[in-house]
Amino acid sequence: MQSSTWLILLVAIVAGVGIAYFRFYTAKKRRELFAGVAAQQGWSYVPANYALAGQWSGTPFQTGDNWRVTNVLSGPYNGHQMVAFDYSYQTHTTNGRGQRRTTTHRFGVVVLQLPGALPHLEVTHEGIFGGAVANALGFRDIQFESEQFNRAFRVKADDERFGHAVVTPRMMELLLARGEIGWRIEGNSLVGWDPGNHDPAQVMNRLWLLEQVLDNVPPYVWRDYAGVDPRPQQPQPPYPQQQPGGPTYP
Repeated sequence: MQSSTWLILLVAIVAGVGIAYFRFYTAKKRRELFAGVAAQQGWSYVPANYALAGQWSGTPFQTGDNWRVTNVLSGPYNGHQMVAFDYSYQTHTTNGRGQRRTTTHRFGVVVLQLPGALPHLEVTHEGIFGGAVANALGFRDIQFESEQFNRAFRVKADDERFGHAVVTPRMMELLLARGEIGWRIEGNSLVGWDPGNHDPAQVMNRLWLLEQVLDNVPPYVWRDYAGVDPRPQQPQPPYPQQQPGGPTYP
């Protein structure tokens, strides 16, 4: 083998080792960062909990393969149980020459547990083409009196009446000002997500946003659809309680 070939091979090996070490070092620092935040907030932290990938069924879950849930934070947040984590999955494509390409899709996910289960409702941003193209293809969303809101967001609900009950003018005002992530009511969970890994500051901001969403759900919605009273309850003597159904929050 010629010396130039050996040199190329050596450079490739060194570059590969360097990339692997950089990824290892970055992942280690990220784990340390989230572990530190958990200690500050009184939360628990685990490096990975892949079982959470099967807890929810909507975006970004239940698609692709090699689901991974890492850097999991969980604990109380202003009276609600929360969980936040890095989520990723992979998809694969094959070109005309039979070459396979794998793409990893990454998301930052935050979830608040609801006081009761509500019907399905999802609020996401309109795509770059807005709603006209999607509507023409049959993907209709709920329309509201605010054209500004309709242009900015897509709202889908199994029960359109429920969608209008939740997305009030106050809710629209909140989302137009701070609705930077997609969110969904799924059973007794309020799930928020955004592409790309999040950092601790974004986790706190997104938890705050989800809390504001909950605070803007009218009280009658909780009573009529979930059968619960959203008002703060006075402390009661301990007694056995039936646990509500839905995801188990670590």
